[in-house]
Amino acid sequence: MASNAAGAGKQLRIIFIGDSNVGKTSIFKLFENHKVFKSPVVTIDAQTIERNIVIGPPYETVKLLIYDTAGQERFRTFTRQYFRDADIAFLVFSITDGDSFHHIGEIWMKEIADNRRGDTEMILIGNKSDLADERVNPLSTSKQFAEQNEMKFIEMSALKNDDFQKLYDVLKEAVTDVIKKGRRTKEEEIKINNDEPAPRNDKWYSKCRI
Repeated sequence: MASNAAGAGKQLRIIFIGDSNVGKTSIFKLFENHKVFKSPVVTIDAQTIERNIVIGPPYETVKLLIYDTAGQERFRTFTRQYFRDADIAFLVFSITDGDSFHHIGEIWMKEIADNRRGDTEMILIGNKSDLADERVNPLSTSKQFAEQNEMKFIEMSALKNDDFQKLYDVLKEAVTDVIKKGRRTKEEEIKINNDEPAPRNDKWYSKCRI
């Protein structure tokens, strides 16, 4: 783990990756403002938001740079540059699209392995759980795949505001693991006061750069 100067915190980079039309941008919008984002868009340039998250005890503030990246093949060159410095990757597929699940292992995990500079903590997300009647990928298959690849896993719906808590909780676990394991971090001038109680889990502090 990188050493801390007095009053300094850590910074982690987080990316959303996966096929187009699996709901990456909708999930990203939940992080941005806790609002459901129903209109589909094609992401060309990565969108970025900043958030602070508190882990502990002992309590420590970690600055997160969260990127929504393009999933279409013709934009892949632009996406790869974000893989190199990623500390945490959300690997997103749709439970209604079998190809999007298979591409996690066939394409996206390989892209991370080929382009990253250090270790990347991976989180598997099965999106569109609100369309359970259209499910083609069994829950048990997703769980088994995550276990085999030592990934955290959740199913959720980006159209359910309440599912933000699932997303937040699994992200907090991943951030804690990255910090505890001493993986690559960058120092940022973030004021930390370990005497303060941890804030509520649903409280974000934001400075958006879109």
